[in-house]
Amino acid sequence: MYIKKSIERPIRKHLIGLFYTYFPRIYTKRVRIVGRKCKNSPNVKVHGVPFRVTEMGMTTKGQARCYISMRQPDGSILHGEGVSKLVTAKSMKAEAVIKAAENIIWKNRGQVLEWLRAGRLQKATPTLLLLVLPEESVTSIYGKNDERRRELVRCAVKLLPPLPELQEKMEAVTFRAVEKVAVNRGEDDALKRALNRLYDEAVAQGILQENNVKKLLVTVRSEGEKADKNINQRALSLEEMRMLTALCIEGMQTDIRYASVLLHLTTGVKTGELCGLNIGDLMRYKDVIYIEIGAKSVQKRGKVAEWKPYERESGKLRRIPCTPLAQAALSVLLKSRLGAGAKVDAPLIVDENRRRWDVLKLRAFEKELLQKVVPEYAKISRTDVIRTSFEYYCRAVCGMPDGQVQKILGCKAGQTYEEWYADYNSRVALITLCAQLTRFHNLLAEKGDRWKVAMHLHLRVKRGASVKIQTEHGVKIEKI
Repeated sequence: MYIKKSIERPIRKHLIGLFYTYFPRIYTKRVRIVGRKCKNSPNVKVHGVPFRVTEMGMTTKGQARCYISMRQPDGSILHGEGVSKLVTAKSMKAEAVIKAAENIIWKNRGQVLEWLRAGRLQKATPTLLLLVLPEESVTSIYGKNDERRRELVRCAVKLLPPLPELQEKMEAVTFRAVEKVAVNRGEDDALKRALNRLYDEAVAQGILQENNVKKLLVTVRSEGEKADKNINQRALSLEEMRMLTALCIEGMQTDIRYASVLLHLTTGVKTGELCGLNIGDLMRYKDVIYIEIGAKSVQKRGKVAEWKPYERESGKLRRIPCTPLAQAALSVLLKSRLGAGAKVDAPLIVDENRRRWDVLKLRAFEKELLQKVVPEYAKISRTDVIRTSFEYYCRAVCGMPDGQVQKILGCKAGQTYEEWYADYNSRVALITLCAQLTRFHNLLAEKGDRWKVAMHLHLRVKRGASVKIQTEHGVKIEKI
């Protein structure tokens, strides 16, 4: 037995040597194939989607590069355009690699949505939903032009577990994320509504089975908050504007606060600009009376108001002519101030303590008046309805172009030479603007229901020809 074993060992070594000698290509080729399969397997997952990131060589400028390509859920190669990209990054975990992967996911969101519906991405995170959901759905989640809400949603979604686990523990993980991210009550409610929309959209797309926390996330909001988020905002109708004007004319005989609202209604300034007016801002240029807007009163809730002048380049410095209706409000305000011995640099609108009227108090008083005129005021808008209505009727009644309206409102916009020249000592421009506003203010102070418009029509006809003119809506034409 001992001799037999000693003979077998040299024979085995000899056979192995012959195999390496005569079949080197087959052996090395087999090793290379196995190694290539391991090398091409996914090594990074971005929001649950598999990617293969390969570190490439340096460029001529010495910059490191990475080649990133999206793979199928089982790890196999995904063929098609827009599934790979070469980016400049130092490592496979660099921020540029993650952004490139998110861009690839967004371009192939249709394919990723199919994988999510089929349940092939078991590690998919809720952040992936913000990349693959339809654009209008994502806009409703983030809100329009609300960067703070967008940041809150992104931070909260990062704290949520993958989608399969989220479906099981939706209530606990959602409220834990909201509690960690939200700072105050307003952010808490806004974030809950955003996550509720996210879950609803995921259910509508067939990604989640059910929104288990819908009744817990949707809370009852106050009337003011509903109005602030209501997109169905509108300007006051002409009849409502007339009622508000009549209410101010009647009330300003005993209370100067009504005169302040009437001045706001006839000039279209902001509430802060109205409270920031001084007596010296009321000026006369020949036969035109106007107010010069050069500052505003800024006040935050719980703090004292501050008077801040505008900068010359801000585009908010402007002159607004005062029509007879606006002059009636100014006469009431000036009479009380001059009777008290106020000087030129003193505030025009004051409270019972002869201090500059607070912006918040003015808004509260205007809200009381608007609720008398419009019972459903809280459902219209919480913003400056008077200024919005002034802007609307400048276009509808006065016939002003957009550039002129924006200039009157103090909005920085491109202006023509005539609109720019109206800011300076141009008597014609001020008279023209005053005439346009008077056309609108005459409608507000008119007691009748019909509009009175004077128009001259000159016709040139041949001798013997006849002209027939028909009118509607009770319009009468007098032949001169």
